[in-house]
Amino acid sequence: MNGHKAAFAAALILFAATGVAAAQRGEDKPLTLALFVNGGSFKASGVDADGTQNIGYAQLIYTTSKWGAGVTTSYAATDYLTSTSHERFTRSSMTDTAITTFYNIQSGQMRARFGVDFGLPTGKATQTAAELVKNIADDISQDLLMMNSYGSGLNVAPHLALSYGMGAWTWGLGARYLVAGSYDPMSDRNRDVFDPGDSLMLVLSAMATLNEESSLLVNLSRVIQDKDKQDGREIFRNGDITSVEIRYIREWAGDISTALVGAMRQQDKNQRIYEGTKYKVETGNANANAMETYLEMAQKRSRRLTLTGVVGFKSVQANNYKKEDYLYDGGRTKIFLEPGVRWSFGEDKMLSLKARYSSIDDKADVFSPGGATYSVTNLDLGVIMSF
Repeated sequence: MNGHKAAFAAALILFAATGVAAAQRGEDKPLTLALFVNGGSFKASGVDADGTQNIGYAQLIYTTSKWGAGVTTSYAATDYLTSTSHERFTRSSMTDTAITTFYNIQSGQMRARFGVDFGLPTGKATQTAAELVKNIADDISQDLLMMNSYGSGLNVAPHLALSYGMGAWTWGLGARYLVAGSYDPMSDRNRDVFDPGDSLMLVLSAMATLNEESSLLVNLSRVIQDKDKQDGREIFRNGDITSVEIRYIREWAGDISTALVGAMRQQDKNQRIYEGTKYKVETGNANANAMETYLEMAQKRSRRLTLTGVVGFKSVQANNYKKEDYLYDGGRTKIFLEPGVRWSFGEDKMLSLKARYSSIDDKADVFSPGGATYSVTNLDLGVIMSF
């Protein structure tokens, strides 16, 4: 699931959980600017691999009780070496720019939100064949780097979300259809224009107010994916994805709040070209199931200062291929810790600082035949201001 799809799933929960009153509170200062920088690095034991990535990104959002629009852009500088490459991968470029728009309608307890998102190809999608072989080909890249995609084609995604309040419960239903644009992935090859398959994301969410101190959020999503094409020929289809997230939120005495989150993800078998011409469902499922659980904490120490923290565990199971198959992946586990602080230095200005450490135990696969362990560090600094 790409970042735009994940953001939509999270947005639907927020949409179901908040009312028009939240937007009305910002009518006097409808413009929000967020500026962030993130510096990350990783080192490996068991394989020859290390890397760094520095990202700067900016987001500008204009919101009223009826409508809103936002733009997000970023710049990434990446440098790493993997065990399957003899040379380092380096790239410094803008990434694609995301534009989101929405319009709200309310009638009694029913709310509707619809709009269109755009992914503008301002990044660098094209690389040479020599650069391609230096890329991290394993999905462990999701845990090593904050950003793994630097560009694509022009993407357009209309979306719709509905919510309805029934006593202590608020129900949400949403859909988002991504029309993925084509692009040239390799500059030194002809007839290789890549057209990613379109995708449809369906989301069902529910929020229950349990009592004055606690609430429960449940999010269920399904992503249905179309076939990828290259030079007009169907070459691959990613398996459809089912995800479930449950979030229990509790307010405690002493201005302490916690959120216990559990998430599971399952992806169906892919379809791929076999023997050069035959397009079939793969014999095993190359997509491993994943589970993640974490605890978020925040303690308000004063009117301006809030301490934050996250501690969590992630498990990716071995996939369904046999160990001797080149598609076999033994899975991995990750533990992570993220202390942080938020400082309000004005009525509508906030500074955020977070540090994260992750330890990853990666089991045997074609990327690391003997297995490997990784240490990953990230430091994130940002400022958010309303006008």
